[in-house]
Amino acid sequence: QVILMSASINSKEFADYFAIPVPNGLNPVCVFKVEGKPFAIEEYYLDDLKDAVDIKLNSQSREEPVIQKMMYEVAVSLIESFDEFEMKREENNLSDSLERGSVLVFLPGLAEIRYMCSCLSDKFKRWQVYPLHSCVTLEEQHKVFLATVPGYRKIILATNIAESSVTVPDVKYGESSKSCNSVYTVCVIFSLLMLGQVFRTCHHFRECCLKVMLSSLQRCPLGPTVLKLKKLDMGDPKALLATALSPPSVDDIERTIVQLIELGALTCVRTGENLHDGELTFLGRVLIHLPVDLYFGKLIVLGHVFGCLEECLIIAAALSLRNIFSVSFKSDVHGFRKKMFFAGNSHSDCIAIVNAFKAWQACKQKGQLR
Repeated sequence: QVILMSASINSKEFADYFAIPVPNGLNPVCVFKVEGKPFAIEEYYLDDLKDAVDIKLNSQSREEPVIQKMMYEVAVSLIESFDEFEMKREENNLSDSLERGSVLVFLPGLAEIRYMCSCLSDKFKRWQVYPLHSCVTLEEQHKVFLATVPGYRKIILATNIAESSVTVPDVKYGESSKSCNSVYTVCVIFSLLMLGQVFRTCHHFRECCLKVMLSSLQRCPLGPTVLKLKKLDMGDPKALLATALSPPSVDDIERTIVQLIELGALTCVRTGENLHDGELTFLGRVLIHLPVDLYFGKLIVLGHVFGCLEECLIIAAALSLRNIFSVSFKSDVHGFRKKMFFAGNSHSDCIAIVNAFKAWQACKQKGQLR
């Protein structure tokens, strides 16, 4: 018995993978589904909201979903309509005032978040606008979870960080200023988690969107996985990965092996029997145990060889995480100047990281920091 708790996994694919072989076929695993929603959710699409906004919407090309400037104006108009709608409800409810619900707006990237923030800031409304992005500082992200000032409405501008990894408790409205989660011309990925967030802005893009996210084997680098398989000595990596639930493409596996050979983690096979395979080298065995990207791991090894291990450790650790420099969402130029100060005449990001870390370490040893 397997109890799987997931909001986005394809249960049919998972059950078929563990099907029991029987004569003339497979006996699939029995799947029990428990339906139920804790909150009443209403879905509205862009076509349904034509009467709610005064802006005339142009038809978009199916092959090229892009964010038009008009879409930002539509989003602002919708938020304004929320204010009017709640004011009417508050007039009918004479006993006590209704709480103004927060609005969650999904956008493809940081540039769109900045533009949307400028559109909302131009309106002299009782709005509190907060960006929610991985590039935003932790202090600014924590403001999203603070209680809203009475009489104000919280507006959160986010990417997919708020779809699966963050829970915002007081969100009442969810909308999207994009065509389908992203503006790429290729197939767009979105999860069923967005069903209750007014996420899909048009019915016509349903067929070109994937309903499940790609597995990590299909979207993440395969280098660490291939090295671990080589260490286990279980056979050809292509044959082993082909048995996975969602196997990666053969081209990705072969390309990964070639990269590992160029990196020096695998030996080059000279027999001609299998050009896309090799044996683990000493460097490859070391890289398996380092919890960083393979190229950063090689940087650490070379740092040990050339006597600059500390600096290479700092660079590899910093590049493996988010930006160590605190750059405010509204004053990014000031943060960039501070970064250039630590870089000195080198104009190098890596040198800036090393100098900033050593300055922080020296201040901490002197007791100048908490």
